[in-house]
Amino acid sequence: MVNLGSSARTAHGWTNIDSSLILKLGKHRRISKLLWKVGLLNSDRYARMQRLDEGCVVWNLAKGIPYPDRTFDVVYHSHLLEHIDREGAPGFLAECFRVLKPGGVIRIVVPDLEQLARTYVSALDGPDPASDPRYDHSLDEMFDQMVPRTPRWRAKEPLIVRAVERVFVGDTAKCGTLHRWMYDRHSVKRLLERTGFRDVSVVDYLTSRIAGWNGFGLDVEPDGSPYKPGSLYMEATTPQ
Repeated sequence: MVNLGSSARTAHGWTNIDSSLILKLGKHRRISKLLWKVGLLNSDRYARMQRLDEGCVVWNLAKGIPYPDRTFDVVYHSHLLEHIDREGAPGFLAECFRVLKPGGVIRIVVPDLEQLARTYVSALDGPDPASDPRYDHSLDEMFDQMVPRTPRWRAKEPLIVRAVERVFVGDTAKCGTLHRWMYDRHSVKRLLERTGFRDVSVVDYLTSRIAGWNGFGLDVEPDGSPYKPGSLYMEATTPQ
């Protein structure tokens, strides 16, 4: 099983792949501890690094998936596809198809454009859209991560940390937090079917064809709530 674009949300028993700063620094425990002690790494990030699975693979997925054909039974990625250019999405899913065994399962999680749009329209139809919190929320979720050049979390960091991150991490496009497209169940299904996947279906955060899914904690918080509410969860299989 492979978890693509895992960041610090990893699972034991999986191959977790990402090129994020958290994984890069997490591979160097002494350096990350030093950065934390001198205040260049906040406590939340440092704690996530300490929980990382030691088997994490640091790799830029723009170069493809670094494994031979038919390696995995399961490919999973959550809130990754929307960070890929629309033109690059078919090629990325073709890579997912390539590394899956016959009858393998792909599970994709993305922000649900349909749900956001319905919330937005519902707020517009209300008596006072400007005072409806759903109005601002839906707009933020659809557009906020497409527009800013500086990651939102950076504004909360000390000045020296912001300066260091601007140099070594870069803007939203360089560090991978920029949303480049949005998807609904129809557009994801079309992409999957054009790639060659079959049996495409919408599921929820607790339901999966992946054996033992609820034991991995990838789409769920410790209290049982969804990790990212408002997500679209879809699965498909490769031909036998």
